[in-house]
Formats: sequence, C-alpha cells, structure tokens
Amino acid sequence: MGTGRPGSAELASDAGPGVSELIAEASLLEALLDWFQPQLARLGERGAGDGAQG
Repeated sequence: MGTGRPGSAELASDAGPGVSELIAEASLLEALLDWFQPQLARLGERGAGDGAQG
C-alpha cells in the first residue's frame, strides 16, 4: 500500500462506475420515475379544478 503506486482496486475506483453500477443506477432511476408519474398525475388532477393560475 505504501509503494506510491495505486493497486488495481484503486485504479478501478478512479476509473468511474462500471457497467453493472450504471445498470443499477438506471434501474433505480426507472423505479423512481415509475413512482413519481402517478404522484404527478394526482397533483394535476387535484390542481386542475381549483382555478388557480401561476
């Protein structure tokens, strides 16, 4: 560790996320979007009839 040269684990972490990490992030984002869509639809339904502008 104290050789001044990074090991393979350190090089991998500096290189950024790998494919499996990107797939996991994409899956999480998709799940969040699936949750937000009905929430936004309900807000739109509730706010549509109040006549408020702005």
